[in-house]
Amino acid sequence: MFRTILSVIGLIELLSPEALIERAERLALDNPDDCELQSWIVPIARVEGLAFVTLVWRSDASYSRLKRFLGVIGVLALMYPHAYVDYGSELVYVDAAECEWKSWVYPWTRIVGLLYVLVAVNEMRKGRSSNARSSE
Repeated sequence: MFRTILSVIGLIELLSPEALIERAERLALDNPDDCELQSWIVPIARVEGLAFVTLVWRSDASYSRLKRFLGVIGVLALMYPHAYVDYGSELVYVDAAECEWKSWVYPWTRIVGLLYVLVAVNEMRKGRSSNARSSE
């Protein structure tokens, strides 16, 4: 199921990054029209989408590494949601100080971070159990 979710997000990001970004901004920002994206964001979003789809379907090993990497990102989002969102805003927006995030963004950043951590922990647990079986 997680593979399917990542695939759909990756394909949307690859094929229509503008629509995905615009929807996310309308959902998460109080003032989306006041926040200007850096010029390189849309092309990088396409690259990210391609990377997600490639890593998800290239091999089980690449998919496993992606889930573990998401766990690292998840730890940061879980422990420091304000810093995570604020740092991301500085990277993505020309005028990040103008962006006003809706009140639910920070708690949901933490929740998504927790989900990523749980996905990574589950993946590490699966890796350990398969290693234990192969060494028997």
